Amino acid sequence: MEWWTKDDRSRFLERTGSIVRQFNEYKVLDSLQVNGEATQGENIADLGGMLLGLEAFKKTEQYKAGKEIGGFTPVQRYFIGFALSWYGQYRPEALAVRIKTDVHAPNFLRVNGPPVNIDEFYTAFNVQPGDKMYRPDSLRVRIW
Repeated sequence: MEWWTKDDRSRFLERTGSIVRQFNEYKVLDSLQVNGEATQGENIADLGGMLLGLEAFKKTEQYKAGKEIGGFTPVQRYFIGFALSWYGQYRPEALAVRIKTDVHAPNFLRVNGPPVNIDEFYTAFNVQPGDKMYRPDSLRVRIW
């Protein structure tokens, strides 16, 4: 049974298609591309989790105080903390197998993929056109 209207479903598929296209652009090992369709669900979950976590963090006293620690603002530390949660490496051979068999994007793309869709990331690190992690606003994924 469908719980949403045909129009709702159409708009959702249009929005999720943008995350599929984003991840299809990523190359791994100079020769393999991520399969955005296969990793779509996890990529949506990563983006959603990052957005929800950020909204929750904004309600904390630490965020509201705005105090820099180690030269980083609270929102910068939020993004850095997220990145550190995916710290790890794979040997090239293992990574090649994972690209073809895993429904998760490689860890480094789980770090770099979601934040390029979040406006606060650009503000926090002053990301500008021409920077490696800059994604034009028209290409940023907005599912919710």
